[in-house]
Amino acid sequence: MLKEWPLVAFTILGQMAVGVFWFFHLPFLVRGRVPLFGWRVTWLVILALVVLLTGLAALVSFFHLRHPFRARFVLSNLRTSWLSREILFELAFLALVVLAVWLGWTRSPGRGLVWGTLAAAGLSGGLFLASMTKLYMLPALPAWRDVYTPLSFLLATLVLGDVATEVIVRVVAGPGAFGLDLLRLALAFIGVEILVAMIKAPRHGLLGARPGPSLRPADGPPRIFHWVRIACLAAGFICVGIEVATGGNNIMNERGATPALLLAFAFVLAGEVAGRFHFYGLVARPGD
Repeated sequence: MLKEWPLVAFTILGQMAVGVFWFFHLPFLVRGRVPLFGWRVTWLVILALVVLLTGLAALVSFFHLRHPFRARFVLSNLRTSWLSREILFELAFLALVVLAVWLGWTRSPGRGLVWGTLAAAGLSGGLFLASMTKLYMLPALPAWRDVYTPLSFLLATLVLGDVATEVIVRVVAGPGAFGLDLLRLALAFIGVEILVAMIKAPRHGLLGARPGPSLRPADGPPRIFHWVRIACLAAGFICVGIEVATGGNNIMNERGATPALLLAFAFVLAGEVAGRFHFYGLVARPGD
């Protein structure tokens, strides 16, 4: 299952990119505002990192292809293939974010054009995640065709996007600058993900899907990935809790992310990676 690292990197990077974009822009879009005024530097940094994460996700996906030079045919089956749709929406999301970077850099456009670009990018990111999820919901793969798959993908997007956005805003703009309390939201998201993993994770969750009777030797992901995921998420939860309890996001503090916040990000990222290796280990591939 470790040879599936390109898929692990692709999904984690893509979900984090969409999550960061959502969490930073949602408060502005809800209020009908754009971050072009007063937030321009932080906004451009956020957009640049989203472009970097999405570009890295697209690049690393080539390592999963047996014939990388045939990747140009990946968009040839949009009518029936969720893989083709996934790549289409990823490219659309990337292009719209790049357009937003240009609009923010030139400072020339009106608010309507910026608002429309950001809304379209957010929608494309959502369709990218939905296509990524549908790609694994195949009737022939009961281990993946379960509510756990969309839940785990969505929660990974929310957890990584939340904590990463807090780190970026804290470093660039300073503590207390953002109107949305991302730390308390992170506590809720991480707590829900831990519960979902303990209850619904296939094979190792309390109520997770179990393989049916078979004459084949028992296979599947090692239990260690499941427990490493839960342990890392729990450590991240504790670090976020320490950050909240000590007032790390108080506007009177100095600019920058604290060690507890950086550790929280490292722990949740490690937990998501372990959980994704567990996910891909649920289905044996030829040659395994």
